[in-house]
Amino acid sequence: METQSQSFLGEVFEKLMNKKIFVNFTVDIIFFIIKLAICVAIYYVVLKVIRKITPMFRKASSEQVIDESLRSFIRSVLNIGLHAVLITLCLLILGVKESSLLAFFGTLGIGVGLALKDNLSNFAGGIIVLIFKTYKVGDEVNIASEMGYIHDIDIFSTTIRTHNNDLVIVPNGVVVSNKVINYTKTPIRRLKFIVGVSYDADLDLARATLEKVLRDNPLVLTNPVVYTHVDSYADSSINIALKGWVKNECYWTVYKETLNEIKGALDKENISIPFPQMDVHFNDVNKK
Repeated sequence: METQSQSFLGEVFEKLMNKKIFVNFTVDIIFFIIKLAICVAIYYVVLKVIRKITPMFRKASSEQVIDESLRSFIRSVLNIGLHAVLITLCLLILGVKESSLLAFFGTLGIGVGLALKDNLSNFAGGIIVLIFKTYKVGDEVNIASEMGYIHDIDIFSTTIRTHNNDLVIVPNGVVVSNKVINYTKTPIRRLKFIVGVSYDADLDLARATLEKVLRDNPLVLTNPVVYTHVDSYADSSINIALKGWVKNECYWTVYKETLNEIKGALDKENISIPFPQMDVHFNDVNKK
């Protein structure tokens, strides 16, 4: 029995050697490793070259037709496209058939399209922003109640740097479906302050005092003129609207300076700024 078993194993081993299964298997592994090394080398070299070329575009002069917003968007698209091409090339080198790749990418495209339908709207929103030039990098905007400066325009989103230096990412789909205020589009901008004064204050004196605060600031434009008007009669105060115009780049400087000066100017004229108050009257229920 043992002799027959040894004979059987010997015959199997001999046929395996004749078929050169192990030799072919070893050759296939070596060949696969070589192709894998070629793929890694190609991937590394191409990315290295791209990283060397990219700074050249970033240093381009501001006189070029392509502005920073478009360059940022194109870099995002090219980055994703480049990786997709490199992965496809590597798969072809490794021996994956073209028909299999087409079937794979077709199925992947359908799945990704269904899973990322919102991102497709964000992508379309980015295209709309660039075509209609709603804003560009560096513009001061108010988008979806987020106020600040455009920091970056990506393939799917827009990044806003707020006045608190926070980076807020807003999907491009939200941008095109909401109100967008671009303050940089116009050269001048209006200041508006609502200041409450007491009901026993001299309104003409209060208005003249507030107007003087703006007129004395050299950054405030003389045309259009500074003016005030009663905005509303509130529960505890008469609210006066103070309005004036400044250049865009001076807006926040004048805004903060004016806020710092309003109370002091009113105090000099003995005009009080009332705080919310309520008069409560008690009736004596025991009286008949």
